[in-house]
Amino acid sequence: MRKDFNPFDLKSPPADYQSFFNLPYYYIERFGTHPNVYDFACKVSDKSPAAVENAGGERIFLLESEKIVKDKQVVSPSEICYKLGDALVHFFRREGILHRIALLPEDFDKGEDDDEEAPREESEADSYQCKVLYANDEDCRRVVNLIKREPERKRKGNVHLLCSMDGMLMLQRFEVKTPAEADLELNYGREAAEKFDKISDALGSNKNGLVLLSGDPGTGKSTFIKQLTKKTTRKVIYLSSGAAEQITNPDFLTFMMRYRNSVLLLEDAEKVLRTRDEQDNTAISNILNITDGILGDCLNIMVVATFNIDRERIDPALVRKGRLLVEHHFGPISKDAADVIFEKIGSERRASGAMTLAEIYNEEDNFHEEEEKRKVGF
Repeated sequence: MRKDFNPFDLKSPPADYQSFFNLPYYYIERFGTHPNVYDFACKVSDKSPAAVENAGGERIFLLESEKIVKDKQVVSPSEICYKLGDALVHFFRREGILHRIALLPEDFDKGEDDDEEAPREESEADSYQCKVLYANDEDCRRVVNLIKREPERKRKGNVHLLCSMDGMLMLQRFEVKTPAEADLELNYGREAAEKFDKISDALGSNKNGLVLLSGDPGTGKSTFIKQLTKKTTRKVIYLSSGAAEQITNPDFLTFMMRYRNSVLLLEDAEKVLRTRDEQDNTAISNILNITDGILGDCLNIMVVATFNIDRERIDPALVRKGRLLVEHHFGPISKDAADVIFEKIGSERRASGAMTLAEIYNEEDNFHEEEEKRKVGF
């Protein structure tokens, strides 16, 4: 191995193999040949690294992450690489890395007075994924037999935030506070309730396509979407208005190939939905490819996008038949409908005109009312 070679140098950006350890380069330098790659496309058990180590695996790299779990500091491995025969076995977690501490092999050496490694508290970290770099088929089979696959856990409300960290796209799961089962027809009207059922059916049948939801703030778009997340076990990937431009990133489609059959949620997506006649909008092409055509069939992704601009300013290619599954505009509800809600929730208030759902359900929020009084009094 070259004297000036350091396989632990950070890559810039560290995106090719989703690792801070230059795994292929290390393999070539150590074994003098290009490796084959066996990639576990599923999650593997947290006990798999110990199984490899117990089988004689030499640990050559460790990357640790620090998290706060239930108000406690927890340190757990994010990446571990072992050498077993002529194979390199790389365990890694793509999600949830907050703070990294890279340790070189010499850091594993124990002093004379040292016993075993201090036990670490188990965290709620994501399961490992695994790659095996090898030249000898027998070494690969040996490793594969040591790895225990973890069954996929499907649960509803599976919402993740798309993040960019050190040039690498990642997902971070977060909890969504969803209200109790809402009476959709009462709050939104019969038309919206029927469209909700249509979207739920599309989610359940794993359809791909586009759902467009528009309306002013306070009209209930976010609550409507929260209710939808409770109806599906598909992974919901949330992009904020600022992060929506990641769709133009050349690596975005490659990243989404790891999350087939997911739901892409774009909130306040005016920038990426505007017609190409108004601006040079490269994001439109990716959205069109994802929601229809060959790529849409391969990825099977549903896109749910919200916006506040006039529909005429939306690119016409987005709303053609076959691509657009459901479209709905949320607006203030009528005085009579608002009064029915007041009666239903046991409020003595009555509407003086059309009201938004935010105005109906936030009776105690009189900040804006006080602001208006101060303006008049001034």
